[in-house]
Amino acid sequence: MKTMYQWYQIMICLLKFDFFFFVGVTMQLLIIVLQQNSAEFGVTVAAIPVVLILLILCGLAVQREIKWIMTISLVMMLASLSYLYKLVRFYQPASRDQYLTTRASLTTFTIVAFILLFATFAVGLRCFADFDRGLQASKVNALPTRPKYSNYDSAGNMSQRPGSQTGVPLGPRISIE
Repeated sequence: MKTMYQWYQIMICLLKFDFFFFVGVTMQLLIIVLQQNSAEFGVTVAAIPVVLILLILCGLAVQREIKWIMTISLVMMLASLSYLYKLVRFYQPASRDQYLTTRASLTTFTIVAFILLFATFAVGLRCFADFDRGLQASKVNALPTRPKYSNYDSAGNMSQRPGSQTGVPLGPRISIE
């Protein structure tokens, strides 16, 4: 169960990084490089809601273990890996001058985004394999965060018992969700 939860946490974290790097590449392209009257500008603008919906739906699918949404998300991730053609365009002789000022940062962001998306796909497959194995039930039916024996009375007030130490109560475990 612990391993499945770790993979789930990694997936959620990767989706957040995917969002950051997608926004980084897209904003650089839209603000600095592309002309508003080009077809590439329109395709880039059209990709924004598609990718955002992909990331949100993938997060919901992995959280709630919805197989059909996760399947669609994984297929769309595989298709979006073809976005690597942008990297080729940065260095083609016909478009080299267009990307001259931002080629280094765009190349870095594009390569990192590609690697993260590939890793997200792989971890998504791992999480998909863990669906219906009890992780969702364990997340929903979590144990209470307050220990069974504590320095608190039934009203939640701190009480002194002989031999007990006062201190800060244990809080919930930290999660990256």
